[in-house]
Amino acid sequence: MVFALYLIHQQRADWIVLAASSFLFLICASDTLFSKIPNLFNLLLLLFAFGYHTSNNGLTGFSLAFFGLLAGLGLFLIPFIMGGMGAGDVKALAVLGALLGPVTILQVFVYTGLVGGIMGLLQCLFVPQLRQTCLEWIRSIRAGLVPAKSLAEIPGQTLRFPYAAAIAFGYYAYISWGGLLQMLAT
Repeated sequence: MVFALYLIHQQRADWIVLAASSFLFLICASDTLFSKIPNLFNLLLLLFAFGYHTSNNGLTGFSLAFFGLLAGLGLFLIPFIMGGMGAGDVKALAVLGALLGPVTILQVFVYTGLVGGIMGLLQCLFVPQLRQTCLEWIRSIRAGLVPAKSLAEIPGQTLRFPYAAAIAFGYYAYISWGGLLQMLAT
């Protein structure tokens, strides 16, 4: 949320960065405090994205927002279907895609995946029951066996972290360092 406030202050003239940073600030706060990303936040950014792009570039801008929305939705749809994330996270990446466009949201997605993976590893290290299950998984895989229990089967353990933070860090990594896929290609 600190990055969001910083960019809101520094990039007041860039409407895309201002809208994205405001949105990410709101969803991070809501997801962290209440484990929910309200549809109102998603709707407001969606309306802004389509309005902004359409008013600036006409049908081309509308297409950019539409295909960005589809790309953002598609990128998180399989993890959602598999139970790896909530619907709010999927909708948040989709509307962020409408604002940023399909190419940029793909770059943000790559960074988000890296950040989310690091967050998951940290959770494995610092949640005792989860750490034990992860060690059992590693032992099973080393022995060539299928792990005996899944991470979702840990009794009394909430295995969620606010993924809005990973989305936000993914966006800020993209803003700070540029496209990771482009860096790897060079």
